[in-house]
Amino acid sequence: MRHLVLVASLVLAACAEQSPVVPAIVETPPVNQEDDAADDPAIWVASDDVARSVVIATQKQGGLYVYDLGGATIQDLPGGEPNNVDLRDGFGWPEGASPIVGASDRTDNSLVFWRFDPATRLLDSAPRARIATGFTEVYGFCIGRMAESYVAIATDRDSGEVGVWRLALSPDGAVSGERIANFTLGSIAEGCVIDDEAGVFYIAQELEGIWRVALDDADGSERRTIDTVGQGGNLVADVEGLSLWLGSNGGGYLVASVQGASRFAVYNRSDNAYRGAFRIGPSADGGVDGVNGTDGIDVAATALGPDYPQGLLVVQDDENTNPNSFQNFKYVSWADVVAALELD
Repeated sequence: MRHLVLVASLVLAACAEQSPVVPAIVETPPVNQEDDAADDPAIWVASDDVARSVVIATQKQGGLYVYDLGGATIQDLPGGEPNNVDLRDGFGWPEGASPIVGASDRTDNSLVFWRFDPATRLLDSAPRARIATGFTEVYGFCIGRMAESYVAIATDRDSGEVGVWRLALSPDGAVSGERIANFTLGSIAEGCVIDDEAGVFYIAQELEGIWRVALDDADGSERRTIDTVGQGGNLVADVEGLSLWLGSNGGGYLVASVQGASRFAVYNRSDNAYRGAFRIGPSADGGVDGVNGTDGIDVAATALGPDYPQGLLVVQDDENTNPNSFQNFKYVSWADVVAALELD
């Protein structure tokens, strides 16, 4: 979804020029639908051999893709209208512990969950569950851990309503959800990410800014602002995808897609202090084009081979221009972000 936001073009241009540029390294094939179709990625890191890690991403007009680290398509799974996707490893499926993958599906405003098979690197063809949200139009989605439980968070497009569900697994492998928190931000919100260790989650309210909320805050009354859109803040509308680069001992970074300026804002994970912003340009050889108007993002802190020695950032590209084609996803080395922003 795009919003017409009255922001002075000269101001945006000046902000963009001041942000350092890091190169895209890899791109995926274009998705199979035109217009606004590619949306949100989630990275699965293979514990036995990091070269087997994959990116699972949404084509929100009709399905999910699984890509390898080279950007090649491993699986094209049609079905539904999945908007945002996220995953967590170690879910106790009857077949054994393995990742649970979830998405917000706008066909019936539900949360949909699949089992991911680490051996084949494929999603099961049929979902294990659909949990009704009661939203007018389900939008954002993220999944994480709250103590010993898995939890899922979703947002409503129109009202900015936020819901938190505690997930449970039946002996036959079906997933159910108990709603344990609910509050409304009052305007459109989408991007979210859960910090399991800190017991908090972050929500991007597109026209307002970024919120930090405790997972046990049932009505959101204790939420606090991380950064804002407009004067006094570092953001411009729309604020979209959120992800966490997880360092040790509570360290690391929160990353946000500032779609309205085609840049990415970075904050300390510990105290949420603003560290700067960067843009994504073409690859060094010009074979991969730069990035504009990003929706969803994900970042992994694990070293994933020589191209990604400090982790991998994956972003949706709204304007895939080399050659001109449908939208796709771009891969970036986190080491380049570290260098550009002089991060720890």
